[in-house]
Formats: sequence, structure tokens, C-alpha cells
Amino acid sequence: MPQVDIEVNGRLYRMLCEDGQEPRLRELAAYVDDRLRRLTGGGRSGSEAQMMLMTCLVLADELQDVMSGKGIAPAIDEGAVVGELDRVAKRIEEVAARLERA
Repeated sequence: MPQVDIEVNGRLYRMLCEDGQEPRLRELAAYVDDRLRRLTGGGRSGSEAQMMLMTCLVLADELQDVMSGKGIAPAIDEGAVVGELDRVAKRIEEVAARLERA
């Protein structure tokens, strides 16, 4: 079983994982580290255990929202939405023109 070193809150942790999961574990650790830094303002706002617990609770809350259907609004690519609306509008105009000719 491979070992991977991850860093969270400036501290290294050696973790075991399944073969091939090393990149995913690093990705998840980076996500947790980012959330912890944003929640604590990047500084020490209590003991390390308290900061990790607070981060875990926030992540658990977000996960429950997603699982219960409330979800976290996804980022919207406005350019893609506008492009799709233009495509649909052109299609409607084509159909209307065909109906007028009929």
C-alpha cells in the first residue's frame, strides 16, 4: 500500500492509500488546507485540533447540504449561457421562418 505525504496547515502527514490514489489524496488535502486557511484567516485562531475540527464541521455541513438537495450553487459560466441562448434563439428563428413559408 503506497504512502503519500500531504501538508495541511503547514504540517506534514504521511498517509496510506490505495494504488493510484496518491494524486487524489493530495488534491483533497490541498482542498482541506485551503478551506482551513480561509476559515481561520490564514493565522492561528486556536489550537490546531480546534482549527481542524472547525474545518471538518464546515465541510460536513456543506456535504449534508449537497446530500439533502440544497446544494451549493455551482459557478455559472455566463459566456456559455449566452452562447447557448443565442443558439436556441437562432433555432427558434429558423423554425419560425419555415412555418411562415409553409
